[in-house]
Amino acid sequence: MDDSKELERITAAVARFRTGAIGEVQFRAIRVPMGVYEQRAAGTYMMRVRCPGGVLQPGQLARLAETAVRRGGGLLHVTSRQNLQVHGLPLDGIVPALEDVVAAGLSTRGTGGNSVRNVTGCARAGVCPDEAFDVSSSARRLTDLLLAEPAALNLPRKFKVGFAGCGRDCGGALVNDLAFVACLRDGVPGFAVHAGGGMGIRSRIAEPLKSFVPLEELDVIALAVLRVFARLGNRKDRRRARLRFLVAELGAARFRELVREERSTLHTTPPGGSAAARAPEDGLAFDGERRDGPTAAPRLPASPADGAMGGRFLRWRARSVSPQKQPGLFQATLPLPLGDIDADRARALASIAGAFGDGLLRATQDQNLVLRSVPQEDLVALHAALSQAGLGDGVPPVLRDLVSCAGADWCKLGLCRSRGLAAALVDRLGSSGLDLDSLGPIRISVGGCPNACGRHPLADIALVGAARRVGGRLVPHYQICLGGRLGEGRTRLAIGTRAAPAREIPSLVVELLAAWRDSPAPGDFGAFVDGEGIARAASLAQAHAAGRSAEGVEALAIDWGGREPFSLAGRGPGECGAGVMDLIEVDLASAAEALALGRIFAATALAARALLVTRGEQPESDLEALRLFDREFLATGLGAGEFRPLVESAMAAAASARPDAAFAATRDDVGSFVSAVADLFARMDASLGFPPAEPPADGAPPPPAVPTPVPPVPAEVRDFRGVVCPLNYAKTRLALGRLANGQVLAVLLDAAGARKVPASAEADGQQVLGVTPEGDAFRVLIRKVARP
Repeated sequence: MDDSKELERITAAVARFRTGAIGEVQFRAIRVPMGVYEQRAAGTYMMRVRCPGGVLQPGQLARLAETAVRRGGGLLHVTSRQNLQVHGLPLDGIVPALEDVVAAGLSTRGTGGNSVRNVTGCARAGVCPDEAFDVSSSARRLTDLLLAEPAALNLPRKFKVGFAGCGRDCGGALVNDLAFVACLRDGVPGFAVHAGGGMGIRSRIAEPLKSFVPLEELDVIALAVLRVFARLGNRKDRRRARLRFLVAELGAARFRELVREERSTLHTTPPGGSAAARAPEDGLAFDGERRDGPTAAPRLPASPADGAMGGRFLRWRARSVSPQKQPGLFQATLPLPLGDIDADRARALASIAGAFGDGLLRATQDQNLVLRSVPQEDLVALHAALSQAGLGDGVPPVLRDLVSCAGADWCKLGLCRSRGLAAALVDRLGSSGLDLDSLGPIRISVGGCPNACGRHPLADIALVGAARRVGGRLVPHYQICLGGRLGEGRTRLAIGTRAAPAREIPSLVVELLAAWRDSPAPGDFGAFVDGEGIARAASLAQAHAAGRSAEGVEALAIDWGGREPFSLAGRGPGECGAGVMDLIEVDLASAAEALALGRIFAATALAARALLVTRGEQPESDLEALRLFDREFLATGLGAGEFRPLVESAMAAAASARPDAAFAATRDDVGSFVSAVADLFARMDASLGFPPAEPPADGAPPPPAVPTPVPPVPAEVRDFRGVVCPLNYAKTRLALGRLANGQVLAVLLDAAGARKVPASAEADGQQVLGVTPEGDAFRVLIRKVARP
């Protein structure tokens, strides 16, 4: 991959952004496709490096370690898609870091944005006894081919490809947009092809596309699927832009037909000629090079504690070492807590990898690294070398393979601090008294939001970040999901149960594992889930719902790893605009859960609160929320009038000493009210307005908007200094809604609002004309743009 042109482009973009010649939206459009994301901390960036199939040379790891020290925060991070990331880059560190990556023979192109993402493969590819053949070279070759496609960086949405070496699919290929499962038919190597999988808010298992494609047709069918997606994918609605939605809308049969038609327009001989059709080499083939055996390993003396019979060595071997299909050779897994490795350990590991095994490292989708093809007689020396580097501790599989996404510590989309919870889980499980080794390779995944970067739909125990209200306060929660399974023809996504406060999750997980060990299926977690597990998890979540801390809501509002009360501040590309939607969804979800638990007064108050943010209101009590809902929605005819007696009854109850006992309503009535508010939210337009549910009686379409000339002075000036985000942007959108298309609104904001409101306005399609200081405030000029 030649990234020189992209590097020139992003170099120019950084310079223009620094001088203000381009805004954040334009800068983001250039840097994100090159894998550079802004982090939660203002002015810091993350760079994601592509590693097809997770394969990494020792020299490349050493070079990235230097980059992390010189350009970033000194830490490398392994992701659940086998990428490596460098965090904490300042603006001026972006270009030098990208130059380091190119010099190392690596690339960041396509690791972000609407592009072909890192192609994944089983970490045991080439050494697994069950595989049909080694898929490593196929992953690398397909990466080069797809990224050469003109549409590769401008797709409707991200496009993920996964390879599996056998039907066990231990890497979860079948939840990718495009999946290839290696198989042999009459001795001919090829793949079963599946399409339309994906993980996120609406996860989906890929549909069978073709039962067998010979190896030489791999590239052609991959290009055909990519081009169909590029041509027909939904580019208007980001929420339905992934390939899985296109497959669902067209139907699997019609999608297959379209792919077949596209294949007919492509050459049957793939780019690169016969090299692509070459049969895969068995074992350690990668990128045209075969390493038949390890290089000479240094013979380090074994201390008595680390000798062949030493307890520490034996624990490490039992937990971290597994045999390969090549007789006498072994693979060693190097557990990286939270997927992190500091630069010093990374440099030491690069040196060790160059001396042991096949001279390559592999990143796993469990966020670890592996060394392969180590002879049995070298294991003691390898363990000694790893121990000197601080990497020689054996970790029980349940902790070793625990996965966490970046969460709210780093990611702007994160709701909860998933990394903090993952660390707390490790501590709590370690002190629980459970025999962790006896649990086997049970998979636990922690996600800071529903977007599944931590692959939670595939986990045995998945913890999905959410926000709920407890006592009127925003509190970090996690939904407990159970029973994700892998395997061609048997893949199953984890089943969701209830949510519980984040502070309660470590104890809840320990109690759930203890319940499994005491169940009739103590050796099979899947059987436990299919039996009593779902009900037991829901019961535990309900028991922990209000928290057991004597400190009450104040303690629950502090997320794991956080110091300040939980909030949604800093979340989303246009933080203020995104915050409006976040708060509405939090309150509606909290209302639904309260209703399910029979807390009908709480459900009514939460539903009434939900839409008030669109009016720039942030009530401090249930009574105030109910009164404001009555004023803003029921009295104006936006809400269904039949609910006024219910809301009035709730107001009377809220004024009493015991609202729950005083509230005279039925669960069905409250359920109807919650549904009506949710329906009203579904009709909300981009300007936070609420059109009528039914069109006008005559059915005539509204007249087209006619732009008016922009006046030389703003049509309206509003002062929103001191109004917190996202309420400042909610008020800005309401003010824009009163203007004609083309008119200009001037908004006075404090420094925090001046940083966030313009980005939210641009993300909504409005035109930001300028941000200028004005006394102790900032004046932001926004032109209202007509929407199609």
